[in-house]
Amino acid sequence: MTTSSSLEDRIAALGWLAHGGELAVGLKGDRAKHSDVIWQLLVEAVEVIDKTPDQERRWLTSGSRSGGWNMIGMTRADLQEIERIRLLSAMKPYDGTTKTSPQRNDVDRALGVLGWMRWCNAARLADRLAKAAIALARGGDQEAVHRLYCPTRKPNRQNIGEIRTRTVGFILTGLKNEMQIVPAQGLAFREVHNVA
Repeated sequence: MTTSSSLEDRIAALGWLAHGGELAVGLKGDRAKHSDVIWQLLVEAVEVIDKTPDQERRWLTSGSRSGGWNMIGMTRADLQEIERIRLLSAMKPYDGTTKTSPQRNDVDRALGVLGWMRWCNAARLADRLAKAAIALARGGDQEAVHRLYCPTRKPNRQNIGEIRTRTVGFILTGLKNEMQIVPAQGLAFREVHNVA
């Protein structure tokens, strides 16, 4: 079998999997398995991408928010009333939404892990599986996940487990076939040569 990924890609993937092992241990402790490593990486990747600021949306709204609280035309009484309302609402002065700015490594890892979803294309009804897995990783409503994955089936817990199991299985198979990375002892992953 020929190696279809570069050495840099395999080294990066092994680093991401080591990080996923830390996430899985943090969540499940000694009960964590290799499948938990993959799933926690997927959950974190979706979270990082969701928290990444949308540059295009910011550019579109940039003209409508200039001026802030001290806009031209607001009187001192208006500003005092706004501040009084904020205090009555138990808001601290200058309290606003916090902005998160993921580090470059976080975004690179997230995009790389989400790229592993391409291996789910081997599944029957691959689009349904991928959409449901991303919705589930996002922590979405289980009813919505059921509608995405199996709209004709009656919702039950087994469907959620099936989505996770199938998604992780396709990713593990892709890691093995394309990157020659397989589960090792504990929660580690290792690179092997001549995978059959």
